Amino acid sequence: MALRNADKEHVLIDKIVGGDEQAFSVLFFKYLPVLQIFAAKFTKSEDAAEEIIQDSFLRVWLNRDKLAEVDNVKAYLYKYVSNECLSYLRKKLKEDRVVDAFTAKQQNSHNNTVETINLNEITKIIAVAVEKLPDQRKNIYQLSRRDGKTIPEIAEILNISPNTVKNALVIALKSIRIHLDQHGIVFFFSIIFFFLKIK
Repeated sequence: MALRNADKEHVLIDKIVGGDEQAFSVLFFKYLPVLQIFAAKFTKSEDAAEEIIQDSFLRVWLNRDKLAEVDNVKAYLYKYVSNECLSYLRKKLKEDRVVDAFTAKQQNSHNNTVETINLNEITKIIAVAVEKLPDQRKNIYQLSRRDGKTIPEIAEILNISPNTVKNALVIALKSIRIHLDQHGIVFFFSIIFFFLKIK
């Protein structure tokens, strides 16, 4: 007997809690359209919305153990995105900056980029970005992505707090995203390659 949609989602969540990156990618692309529309309306900026969605899903991934207690996944994701939108608006008001035109330029070349980007080249670019990270941040990133260690395991190995590990991973992933942006790799590629295990 076929599983109902709710049951299928519970199975998906169980896999994500267990560290299944492919299952997380399925969740990401399932809710990406509605969350991106929501964030774009909230911030009045499509490029800001893309970054907000990315940051939200990074935090969901890093806190994936909490998904086991979530009854309504969609509402849970909306809460993360809403909080990121509010943070963005507060920062924008405080700094009084306009949105950079770089993303708009990327949008114009999106189709060509999607067709021509070589996956091996992307992996090399990510590897270079990882090498540029400060020693401790690079070590934490490699223990997570390369060695498959959990946040508590990394904290124990390095004798630091889990929050320090979590914050280091968020900063490392943002640094890699910026490095990808500088090489013309658009958002929809970068979110996938954050979950590549660098050899």
